[in-house]
Amino acid sequence: MSASVVVEPHFVEQMQRAIERYRDLEPQSIPVDDPETPELAMPNRLAYALGWVLASAVVGSRFPTAAIDVLPVYHPEHGWDRFLVTRRVSCALHSDEPADSRGVLWLGEEDAPVFTVGQSVRLPLGTLCRTEPAEAIRRLLYAVPAPRLRQGDHSRCAHTRAEAYPTVHRVVTDLIVDYPGLIAARELFIDDQQVDGAYHPLYLATGAKLEGWTYEYFQLVYGDQIAFLRADGKLLTYEREPGTWRTVGELPLADPAALRARLCEVLRLGGASEATPEAQGEGEPEESGTASGTS
Repeated sequence: MSASVVVEPHFVEQMQRAIERYRDLEPQSIPVDDPETPELAMPNRLAYALGWVLASAVVGSRFPTAAIDVLPVYHPEHGWDRFLVTRRVSCALHSDEPADSRGVLWLGEEDAPVFTVGQSVRLPLGTLCRTEPAEAIRRLLYAVPAPRLRQGDHSRCAHTRAEAYPTVHRVVTDLIVDYPGLIAARELFIDDQQVDGAYHPLYLATGAKLEGWTYEYFQLVYGDQIAFLRADGKLLTYEREPGTWRTVGELPLADPAALRARLCEVLRLGGASEATPEAQGEGEPEESGTASGTS
């Protein structure tokens, strides 16, 4: 049963911090005067933070072996209201699977987060996250279906090429837990045409090779600061000053604390190291240019 599932203490500690920082925050609706801006719109802000911790636990346990990813979803009427548990975008051999075939973490239901798989599984986790966080994670990991991958060539699949992705996800989750104003998106649209007189920063950063819908990056937004961190942790594109973007590589993937510090600097979060991104980035490859904002 679920007791046999090992839970890393880090995830329990993250959940406890999330409860401390998010429990008194009110739900936020989509601004009527700017319905295209997602920002902090979500039906349950504590469930959102808890959802990220649960998602990170699933990614850490299931992504390397079963290609299971967990993607935050923005609903045009409700905001950030669910996570899809899926391998549709992480494994080319399973790209024909329904996006929710491995389950959904709902954030707007009673006792959220609530994990469901079709009509057969319904697992409310909100109360359990607050009272027994390790058991909440155990039960979710036990419930997430992870059948074997199809046989074939997986050499170009994200689950084989992005070995550092669980670490990157964990660091992003850590920041979301500590900074309630931080929002992370995974489903991005990269336009190959100029918008408001400028190209999308990732279109420029990849030499016009990335266009259309992509799940290869985290888009991190904190106030006016925006950064794009590739899921494999190998590239970071951020705005140095309005309209000017920089792309760097050689990120400290072997040291989660150092990666967190780097993101804190780029996003200008409190508690970041005093060293500037430019100073830390000396000798790193970069691409700069004028680009549009987020997708």
